[in-house]
Amino acid sequence: MITHPFKAAGAFLKAFPLVFSKDLRLFILAPLLANFVLVGLLYMVAFSYFQTLIDSAMGYLPEWLSFLNWLFYLIFGAVISVLLFYSFSVGVNILAAPFMAFLAEKVEEKETGRVFDEKLTTGVVMTIIIRSLQRELQKIVYFVPRFILLLLLSFIPIVNVIAPVLLLLFSAWMLALQYMDYAFDNNKVKFHDMRLALRAKPLLCWTFGGIVMVCLTIPFFNLFVMPIAVVAATLLWISVFRSQHGDFSALLDRTDGTL
Repeated sequence: MITHPFKAAGAFLKAFPLVFSKDLRLFILAPLLANFVLVGLLYMVAFSYFQTLIDSAMGYLPEWLSFLNWLFYLIFGAVISVLLFYSFSVGVNILAAPFMAFLAEKVEEKETGRVFDEKLTTGVVMTIIIRSLQRELQKIVYFVPRFILLLLLSFIPIVNVIAPVLLLLFSAWMLALQYMDYAFDNNKVKFHDMRLALRAKPLLCWTFGGIVMVCLTIPFFNLFVMPIAVVAATLLWISVFRSQHGDFSALLDRTDGTL
C-alpha cells in the first residue's frame, strides 16, 4: 500500500509519451474539440442572459439601493462561473466518454498485446457509445447525493471544520473513479465491483485523483488532462487491477455472457 502513491505518479509519467505517440495522438482531438465547442456554447448562452438577469434582480431593489449594482454583478458572476464549471465538467465527460473508451482499449492493446475482439462496425460503435453514456449516468447518480451531503455538513458547527477536507478527498476519489472507469468498463467489470476494487486501494485513488486535480488548475494544460488521465488510469488497470480480475471479458465471451 505504501508504494501505491508512487505507482500512481509513475503511471502519469509513463502516460505523457504514450498519449502523444503516433498511434494515440488522434484521441486528443476529440476531447479538445468537445472542450472548445461546449465552452463556447455555454459562455454564449450564459452571457446572453447575464445582463437580463442583473436588470431583473435590480428591479426588486428600491432606487436608493441602486449603488449595489456592482455587488449583484459580483454575486451573479460568481454563481454563473461555478455553474459553468460544473456544467462544463459533466458535459465534456459525457461527450468524450465513447472516445475515451476507445483510447483505453488502444492503450491496453498496445501495452499487453491483447486484441479486443469487437470489430468497429456501426452496431458495435453504437453499443459502446450507449454503454459509455450509461456508465456516465451511473457516476452522476453516485456523485450528486454524496456531494450534496458533504455540502450540508459544511453548515453544521464543529463538523464544518473537517468538511473541506472531506470534500477534497471526495473530489479526488471521484476523479479517480471517473478515469479508472473506462478500462474497467472495457473489461466488463460492473460499476459496483469497480468501486469495491478501488476502495481497497485508497492511497492509490487519492494520489491519482489529487494529481488530476492539480493538473486541472494549470491553464491550457488542463485541456489535455482528460486523455492523459485515461492513459494513466489504463496503465494502473494493467499493473494493479487486471491480475485480480483476470480477463473477465474473455470469460464472459466464452460463456455467452454468464458465469
